Amino acid sequence: MKTDRRVDKTNKALRKAISELIEEKPYEDITVTELVERANIARSSFYAHFRDKDDLLLSGFQEIGVMTSDDIFTESGDDTYPNFAIVLFRGAEEWQLMAKAFLNLDSATVASHHMRNMLVIQTRDWLRKHSDGSMSDKEMEAIVHYLASALLGLLTWWVLNDFPFSADYMSNKFNELAVAGLQGVDGVKV
Repeated sequence: MKTDRRVDKTNKALRKAISELIEEKPYEDITVTELVERANIARSSFYAHFRDKDDLLLSGFQEIGVMTSDDIFTESGDDTYPNFAIVLFRGAEEWQLMAKAFLNLDSATVASHHMRNMLVIQTRDWLRKHSDGSMSDKEMEAIVHYLASALLGLLTWWVLNDFPFSADYMSNKFNELAVAGLQGVDGVKV
């Protein structure tokens, strides 16, 4: 579906404005008034597209190609650990300003919680498919949350340290660490 150029222009201006403002001040101190002034758009235009500044921030996931949790997860088809980190690392590398806005320590409460929830959903689904049923739900949830938090932590470190390695390198390192950890867990087939 083709999007209206005016809508694209407005959304781009607002995403740029929020990225710039996050670099200048804590996220919680940013107001919609500042956003519309910085983006040079009418307040009514803002509310025609977004509920609030959190909605605007989360819309940045679309910018990196993540519309739903399914977009961050690519399963290889065999029993190996999927390379779902690559989508996040490549998206962050391509859209560095937006990634910094998402993972800025001040804005992390909204964006990183959303990202973490998507990771938990996908990791849980994968782990259920690749476990032999011998572990309890609590054991499985501990592993799921560990993996989701580890990936988000590594991604955040990488972004906040100005992308010192390539996205492919970071994704491969995360996957190596995840697989090594999972190989020591009874009941998981990796």
